[in-house]
Amino acid sequence: MTRVLFAWELGDGFGHVNRLLPIARVLKEKGVTCAFAVRNLTVTHPVIARDGFRVFQCPLVKPYVSKEVEGKPIASIGDVLATVGYVDPDLLAALTDGWSAIIESFDPDLIVSDYSPTAGLAAFGERPVVPVGDWFTLPPGNWSEFRTFKDHPNRVDPAKLLQTVQEVQRRRGKPIPDRVPALMHGERNFVVTIPELDPYHAFRENTSSSPLSPLPAPATVAPSQDYFGYLSYSYPGTPKVLTALAGKDWTGEIFLRDANDEIRAAWRERGLKIHEAPQPIEEVVARSRAVIHHGGIGTLEQVLAMGRPQCIVPRHFEQQKNGEFAGKLGTATVLRSSNRFTEDHASQAITAVLTGPQFAQRARRAADDLARRGPFNLLAEITDYILSTLARR
Repeated sequence: MTRVLFAWELGDGFGHVNRLLPIARVLKEKGVTCAFAVRNLTVTHPVIARDGFRVFQCPLVKPYVSKEVEGKPIASIGDVLATVGYVDPDLLAALTDGWSAIIESFDPDLIVSDYSPTAGLAAFGERPVVPVGDWFTLPPGNWSEFRTFKDHPNRVDPAKLLQTVQEVQRRRGKPIPDRVPALMHGERNFVVTIPELDPYHAFRENTSSSPLSPLPAPATVAPSQDYFGYLSYSYPGTPKVLTALAGKDWTGEIFLRDANDEIRAAWRERGLKIHEAPQPIEEVVARSRAVIHHGGIGTLEQVLAMGRPQCIVPRHFEQQKNGEFAGKLGTATVLRSSNRFTEDHASQAITAVLTGPQFAQRARRAADDLARRGPFNLLAEITDYILSTLARR
């Protein structure tokens, strides 16, 4: 019996599991036994277990910042790894051994990873690993070190990361990588997005890039309302956006993640239509002139494919860059961090995508271009590759 372990170590939200689950479902249909090791067990377990997959809690550590780099900005994935143990051989050895225990317990023939460098370290040189992800979570593994994605130098010397990784492997008596990005490269890797949303596209080797599944077709119905908002209430900037919406006579609807009944009731009293549950994305985007969201790459891609302008309200750097990519296409406005934008800024950004005809025109052109290039189906390519690899073992 062949076995595949799906690993998710870093990052938040459902996006990582949402990328992995379709792959696991196809493999299960082909007779492959699949299990998951995830960062957030309590949130994702109900979704994964519904399909009958075993779920492990993966090893993790709360991100920390050492005194010598405190106040310096994170400028690369290497700097991210430094906050979760990659400058401390004792800590990284514990995390790696934790991953190794899960791997040895389930004994997979192959590992599919999403933002899981330590799973890659635990399996390095011994079991095949197939990483999937987006531009941020899956930087090119052929680089000698992670390149910076900001106009700042690395706050942690990349050589320190490599020394830590190699020391851990020496202690474990395991194969030693010659570069840290190799932990995220695998046998072959798959970037689950269109090339326009991947700034590293030209640098990649042995990589396929495409949406996981066919994107929605361009919307053909005229919008019946001004906006749809898909926002997290735990983000400090969200109330500013809601206040801006409540101060206008625009029509629309909002799904507020992380909101309770009291919060939803308070905003309804201010005239906003707040849903208690997520809405069918294709339906709600089709009936809206613009979509307001945080810039998750999956949502961004779907809205882009349907030809609607977007206002991006990023919660973190990755979403900020996603919004900038859409902005370069002329299809979106992008707000800055919550402590830098005001209610007026939010109102101006939303007004621009609603009233500027160029946004609607460019969004439609981008959607038509994606439709011509599709249908996309990276899922089939990924599962075919995994099945052929398993057949050779």
